[in-house]
Amino acid sequence: MEHPSHEHPLILNVDHIAREGDVCRACNQQIVSCKSSVYSCNHSSINDASATSAYENEYDGFFDFLIGSTSTIGVSCAKFFLHKSCAELPTYLRNPTNPKDVLKICFNHSRDTIESKVFLQNQVVYSCNICGIKLPWDVKQFFYYISNTDMYVCLKCALFQLQQSLEDRKLEHPAHSQHPLALIQRPSSFICDACKVEDNNKDSSYICTKCQFWVHKSCADAPPTFHFQFHHQHPLVLSFSLPRVYHKFVQYCRLCKDTLNHIDWLYYCRYCRYFAHFDCARSSHMSSSSEDEKLNSGLVHLPEADELSAILSAEEFIMGMSAQCNNNNKILSSANSIKHWAHYGHDLQLMTVNDFPYEKDNDKTTLQCDGCVKLIRADDHHQFYGCVPCKYFLHTFCAELPEEIVHYPSPSNMIFAHRDSEKFKFFECNGCGVFGNGIFFSEHRYYTADRTSYRVHIGCATLPKTIKHEAHTHKLNRVLRRSLFPSFQCQACGRTFDIGSFHVCEECEISLCGGCIMKPRTVNHPWDPHPMRLIYEPGMVSVHEHDFNCEYCSEDIDPNFWFYHCSECDLSFHLQTCFERSRHNEYSNIKFGATDIIIDKLHPHGLTFVLNKKVRSCGNCHQKLLGKPVLECPAAPCKAVFCTDCSVAARRDIYTVDS
Repeated sequence: MEHPSHEHPLILNVDHIAREGDVCRACNQQIVSCKSSVYSCNHSSINDASATSAYENEYDGFFDFLIGSTSTIGVSCAKFFLHKSCAELPTYLRNPTNPKDVLKICFNHSRDTIESKVFLQNQVVYSCNICGIKLPWDVKQFFYYISNTDMYVCLKCALFQLQQSLEDRKLEHPAHSQHPLALIQRPSSFICDACKVEDNNKDSSYICTKCQFWVHKSCADAPPTFHFQFHHQHPLVLSFSLPRVYHKFVQYCRLCKDTLNHIDWLYYCRYCRYFAHFDCARSSHMSSSSEDEKLNSGLVHLPEADELSAILSAEEFIMGMSAQCNNNNKILSSANSIKHWAHYGHDLQLMTVNDFPYEKDNDKTTLQCDGCVKLIRADDHHQFYGCVPCKYFLHTFCAELPEEIVHYPSPSNMIFAHRDSEKFKFFECNGCGVFGNGIFFSEHRYYTADRTSYRVHIGCATLPKTIKHEAHTHKLNRVLRRSLFPSFQCQACGRTFDIGSFHVCEECEISLCGGCIMKPRTVNHPWDPHPMRLIYEPGMVSVHEHDFNCEYCSEDIDPNFWFYHCSECDLSFHLQTCFERSRHNEYSNIKFGATDIIIDKLHPHGLTFVLNKKVRSCGNCHQKLLGKPVLECPAAPCKAVFCTDCSVAARRDIYTVDS
């Protein structure tokens, strides 16, 4: 071929054997491959070496080549090589940073072409306007420029631009359908719009020259679907934004637990509602299951299989705390009677249901522990402590629990037992958010009604310090959190707490309240003939593309939170209030039945503490009381009811007048 950079014709040699010192005269890069397709000049002369030496002496430090000049005096023909790609470069090229401009090739440096000179140590250099590389005057290689401007592009950048022009100019990527993307093969530092990683990546990249879209080439070439090691049921599908059907609720990455923005790239499973950040799904630095099992082998593992197992575990936690705090000096369950701090006036007798004959045969009556407010098992061999005249009962393990127990979330690591003397007054547990009127533990040694005080019932007070739950890969440690703003949220049920104890994974910022920690894996519900399953990620329900709808409140369930579900009947319930309300179990931690409650300021008759199951209103403030704890007048035809707020306020007024 005739090439304007050399005075002799060049011959293509597809099997050129590269030797040391063979350098391409266009890009100044050594020809390193053992076999390369290069153009070379076969014209040789015994005067080549002397001509070259004479030329270099005469023109040292001076440019006299014109643009497109065919004069190459002093350049050894025997050492003149051009890569095939360099030799076939076009004379004109579009400006990669501004397609309206046209760059022209310059085969050698010339004083006329260098209009912005930088003098460094008496050498003239020019800078590539794309990569910034500076080349001194004595490096004789090709470059592109725009006449009468300071625009220069080194050959390497021009080659990349040309390759993009030839191969990828029409690249249409579904992530950016507005404009075609240009390929940049040189390393660049930028924030990738796909993986959100900013680094000096060695990867090539695609950029839109009309807007700010820029992604790594490896991200742009990511597979549209793939089988993920942490989600075996179905392959994950690549999406360049969160599908609109999932915008109703905040969605989270199942791997890093951070929020998914609507415009984030992600992999997801539409059948299981499994979502993962694009970069999280492609990363491989996840701990193996064998490592996790070894790490968590000595911990309490939850959830329990069913409700009975959960009850037995809670009892074991109470007994374990009693043994830990009593230093083996605990009350012996073999004692026939004990004097207990929580019940004044009478000793508690050790008994079974056989010692309570007038209640035993009444199926509508059940015995509740006045400590943990859970049912006392009605079998002939199960012993408990009780005062029959006062209808006051305690499990043996609740009776043996000391008034001061170890509680690591508390600042002093100790909490103190209390019981309100008014049986119709109840408190909200700061461990699970459930209302109760049994024995509770507070961070204060002496009782205080301060609403900001930390109070937990026996069940939450005796939970283990550290547990392992199958819903999360790491162990969970118990911590106390206290703040009026912002409030803390349980990631299982969505309840918020101003003050509360949670089991927390500090690494993943996962917080679970005590009520959710103890939820069993399967439960029974009167509306469904099958056991309902605890769902802590939507993928546990196979092929369920439509929303989960709560059977009780008819609202859609946010699948980021836990819920109970029956796959056979497609029945679902919100985890806390809806599930318990539908079973009439919302106030399961409150013991009803206290009688002869006298509040003269409120009502002239003795009142009974009951759960109201009729459509009635408070006789004082007139609020609706269906499904609420109330004080009821059993006398006919009165049947008046009063809410607990009015009852507490009226009793407080009495105390104020008496004082």
